[in-house]
Amino acid sequence: GVVHRLDKQTSGLLAVAKTQTGFDFLRDLFKSRNISKEYVALVYGELKPHGLIDKPLTKIGHRGQSRVRVDEEGKEAATEYWAKDVYEFGLDPVRDRPAKGAASAASGRLISNGVDRYTLVRVKLHTGRTHQIRVHFASIGHAVMGDDLYGKPESQKLSTILMRQFLHASKLEFQLPDGTWLEVQSELPADLQTALSKLKKA
Repeated sequence: GVVHRLDKQTSGLLAVAKTQTGFDFLRDLFKSRNISKEYVALVYGELKPHGLIDKPLTKIGHRGQSRVRVDEEGKEAATEYWAKDVYEFGLDPVRDRPAKGAASAASGRLISNGVDRYTLVRVKLHTGRTHQIRVHFASIGHAVMGDDLYGKPESQKLSTILMRQFLHASKLEFQLPDGTWLEVQSELPADLQTALSKLKKA
């Protein structure tokens, strides 16, 4: 059976057990936080090289229409990140002005007047709350790009090249019953790689 879930539109690794013994083992690892979970995300704006977002979260609303928000009386939630690369998207109206008589500067990178910056981050979850990564980054003004629930309007600024939220479960690491460590990784899928290819490194 499926041991844990990914948010809708999040790609990547999912732990599935083939036996009840395996299911119980993996479930206990997740409950005790003895499994390392990492993600790759593209967020709005430019982040410092490393940070820890430590903000309690709580669910609001009804099943099927629930959201999550930061709440000092909510459940403990901690998200650690490392900035990998900074990208730009858009055209600077001065720097990228076409020469007199030249063809229009409009291109696949033009969606607004001015250049927006985005940061590709490696994310490690220290807790596993619903929508944790998305809510935490939105709460500090750096929404996950493509997220249609949190962080609007900034999260939608790449809507011309990104058809879903840029969030990918990239790595799981845990210790097997015999003491050996297992590490499983998943490369960024083609649709997210294509979106990145349309950005320019800052």
